[in-house]
Amino acid sequence: MVTPLNPLRKLPPPANFKKGDVLVVFGELFARGYANGIVEEAQKHGMKVIYSTVGRRDDQEKLRPLTPEELAEKDQPLINVPLEAGFDMEPSKSGVRPIDQLANKKLSEWNSVQMNFKQIEESRLSGIESFRGRVRAYLQELEKHIPHGANVVFAHTMAGGVPRAKIVMPAMNRVFKGSGDRFASSEEFWNTDMGRFCAQSFEEVTANTLRHLIDLSTQLREKIQAQGGKVSYTAYGYHGTEILIEGEYRWQSYSPYLQGFAKILLENIAQEYWQKGIKVTVFNAPEILTNSSSIFLGVEVSLYPLMGALRKEASRHPRIAEILRKCQSVLKEDFTLDEVLEYTDEYFTSETIGVEWSRFNVWPQHNGAEQMALMRETSTGLIEMHRDAKNLLTAELSEVVFRACGEIMLAEAANPQAPVWWLGHDIVAKQTATQS
Repeated sequence: MVTPLNPLRKLPPPANFKKGDVLVVFGELFARGYANGIVEEAQKHGMKVIYSTVGRRDDQEKLRPLTPEELAEKDQPLINVPLEAGFDMEPSKSGVRPIDQLANKKLSEWNSVQMNFKQIEESRLSGIESFRGRVRAYLQELEKHIPHGANVVFAHTMAGGVPRAKIVMPAMNRVFKGSGDRFASSEEFWNTDMGRFCAQSFEEVTANTLRHLIDLSTQLREKIQAQGGKVSYTAYGYHGTEILIEGEYRWQSYSPYLQGFAKILLENIAQEYWQKGIKVTVFNAPEILTNSSSIFLGVEVSLYPLMGALRKEASRHPRIAEILRKCQSVLKEDFTLDEVLEYTDEYFTSETIGVEWSRFNVWPQHNGAEQMALMRETSTGLIEMHRDAKNLLTAELSEVVFRACGEIMLAEAANPQAPVWWLGHDIVAKQTATQS
């Protein structure tokens, strides 16, 4: 089921959380990621933030908690139960891990590798059992950290699931970054055994972890509610977003976003539990440039039009004026913000991108050679407008997005109104204009 486009147009009332209320970060917090926004906003409200970890692998590739030295580098309190999800390194009944099936395969074999899905299913079920057991242990520890009468927001931050086999990333790089002889069809990749395995892995990590969290926290949730507290769940989705194109907000998406199928499942899980009276909301956030998104060639192109949205919604606001000043400062002297926006308008209104690759009803779309070439050309052209290719204005705009999204998500989590929202550049700009 594909959720109808449901953009959040009106800012929610400011969050009424207070000291003693709790934000639970379900998933490890890393630098330059979306979740930093909601954590910063919770801290502003005096909320207690409880962190978690996905754990690490030891020399024998066994999952382990963080060491005392690793813990010392993390914000506290942190519940040191490894929450790594997925099953790519989980042995089947015969002891064969899914990644073992891909061992010693050459890149030239990516579209012909044959995998044993009976063994993969054994690994998947074993991985789920292991994950749920660790979540139970995690929740037992979590309960000790929640004050009586506290309101609690669970922030699900799990995403990804790329199998850790050497052949996978090089093959995916051809899909996400390839051009010319190195171009690979995402549809062809998705229909291979390796693609099918990736699809299952993405779903387990990105989506089904939310289901396990909600199910297994039932007892804790009911206890919190019985003590007068409210409980809600938030999760980070992606399903394209509305950006300013030629003065109008229009939906567009990065392609090929193969994790999108798992993001649709994430939305469906939220709707399923919402119908049961559990307040869980997936927020489809705009694209930003993060450590993990750097695999996606051209994902940053849709960030540039945010400058137009900031102008449109509140050009005279001091904070927005300063953001735009910083953006201009990293461009070469002979380029203006207007020229950047004209360049992106041309890209997003082209026949290729504006028509063929902006179809909401068939999302997520697979790639095409012409589309990838145009995206690469546009991305390169925008980078060349900068003084320094390592100092792009998209870094500033990414911070604007994750901060605004965090502020909106926490406010909405105080009184959730829908299971799925799209956060477009319009609501990001409006939220940014509320801050001094």
